[in-house]
Amino acid sequence: MKKERMIELAQGQLDAYNKRDIEKFCTYFHPEVQVWRLNGEPIKTCSDMATFKKMYTARFDNNPKLHCELRSRVVLNDSVLDEEWVTGVEGQEIPSHVTAIYGFRDDLIGYVWFTR
Repeated sequence: MKKERMIELAQGQLDAYNKRDIEKFCTYFHPEVQVWRLNGEPIKTCSDMATFKKMYTARFDNNPKLHCELRSRVVLNDSVLDEEWVTGVEGQEIPSHVTAIYGFRDDLIGYVWFTR
């Protein structure tokens, strides 16, 4: 996949995330998207679009001020690494410093690994 397409997908999903537009957000991800913590643990055993959509719908609904600020982006071979500050999470006073690593499958985001 070309670097430009990987950046387009990473940025598109970020923009949709910040608008809390679940329908648009999901269009950037593969139907069998897998989401993991970098330590190898699946996040809520997310390995399909139905689970993914349910997980993020709840996140958007429960956090009306949710916002993710991109601090830096690195494209490395076939991955995009985004350093982010996430704010607006209910019950969380300070921003989360997160790294999201996006892997690609069939011209969409197929894998996501999170650190924090």
